[in-house]
Amino acid sequence: MSMKKLSIFMAALFVFMLFAGVQPAYAAQYNLNFEETAEAVYMVNLDTDTVVFEKNADERRSPASITKMMTMALALEMCEDPANTYVTAPSYIWNEFEGISISHCDIQRGETLTMQDLLYGMALQSANEAANIVADYLGNGSISDFVELMNQKAQEIGAVNTHFTNPHGLYGADHYTTAYDIYLIAKYALSVPGFKDLVSTTVYTAAYADKHSEPLNFYTTNKMMVKNSDYYYEGLAGIKTGTLPESGRCFVSTATRNGFTYLLVVLGCPAYDENENQLSTNYAFLDTEKFYDWAFSTFRVKTLVEEGKIVGQTDLDLCWGKDYLLVMTDGRFTALLPEEIQVSSVVTEAVFEQEAVRAPVKKGDKVGYLKLVLAGEEVGRVDLVAAESAEMNEWLFCLDYVKKISASFWFKFAVIFVVLLIILYIVLMVARNRNRRRYQNVRRRRRL
Repeated sequence: MSMKKLSIFMAALFVFMLFAGVQPAYAAQYNLNFEETAEAVYMVNLDTDTVVFEKNADERRSPASITKMMTMALALEMCEDPANTYVTAPSYIWNEFEGISISHCDIQRGETLTMQDLLYGMALQSANEAANIVADYLGNGSISDFVELMNQKAQEIGAVNTHFTNPHGLYGADHYTTAYDIYLIAKYALSVPGFKDLVSTTVYTAAYADKHSEPLNFYTTNKMMVKNSDYYYEGLAGIKTGTLPESGRCFVSTATRNGFTYLLVVLGCPAYDENENQLSTNYAFLDTEKFYDWAFSTFRVKTLVEEGKIVGQTDLDLCWGKDYLLVMTDGRFTALLPEEIQVSSVVTEAVFEQEAVRAPVKKGDKVGYLKLVLAGEEVGRVDLVAAESAEMNEWLFCLDYVKKISASFWFKFAVIFVVLLIILYIVLMVARNRNRRRYQNVRRRRRL
């Protein structure tokens, strides 16, 4: 297969329909121009909800600190005023961290901070103790009760392959999610007021931390947002990093350039060498940069069909002196396509609801749909409507009515029934006449 035909075929898988509120997303196994290290990937164009790349998207994986996206989003929904809600850290929340190295933001036992401070501690420094403190507070003293709320929210938004056992993301055999579910969680989280501010901030100073004599500053782990970092990527915002030996490096982010926005999930990038030493290179960041560069240079939203375009005609009945009706599109159809694909590559096919439209017809009445086909694949539909009005002729209507009645089953049944009655009547009359003549002949012979 030539490269041109291959490009057209792959483009057919990318097309996203914006018309009539129908929004299918097509996932493509596209040949990337680079080699990714991530074991699972899910990438979506948020302008059209088109999936442009996926890899092992439904494979269950340990999410590490990506978990905190759900913790933060749910906390923002449950806490009406985070900036003025003061929370004191109970001592027991550190018990599960004894003897292990964790990411934290130096909150002390019994220290009081605002809910907003705790959320920024999670968002920027991926602080595990902050996640436990928030879960304890909003779970009314029970971290497990808050985690159950996290699981309920996951089911509610369609993340059915997700299960949490803690609010921070440390490894657990029954603590898992998928790249696709993380996409759903990220979309939900981004819709929660205040969440975008959390995850797009690079430096934050706690408003209140009563056990620190110096300001308590938080610095983001997302170096792709830090301008003096080697990983800085212009237009990238949020969302969350995560790293564990069982998870590898994980990263969820969004990026916007030239009016296009993508959301990308990469999971399972290399994080440790064979001696379990953490690698200095962040391969999740490198993969992320390559995916965004590829997407921004490859795809464009193109209009395949304009609204109000005359696309043909269909047969017309019951209209005197005219036997056809012009039809037009009832909306625009736009699609996310590789830049090199021409709109002229799209083939259209008109499909009508009836063999012939029956008058009266008003301009704008729906009569069918226009099928859009690219490289043999149907990529969407646009409603077809009458481009003109057509009046009904009463004589033609009456003639058609008679024709319909005569063609109906009951009319045929009635005709056959009447014919049978007539035949039966004739038979009876013939038989009666024969009997009468026979009777008359018998009487005549008796008289003789």
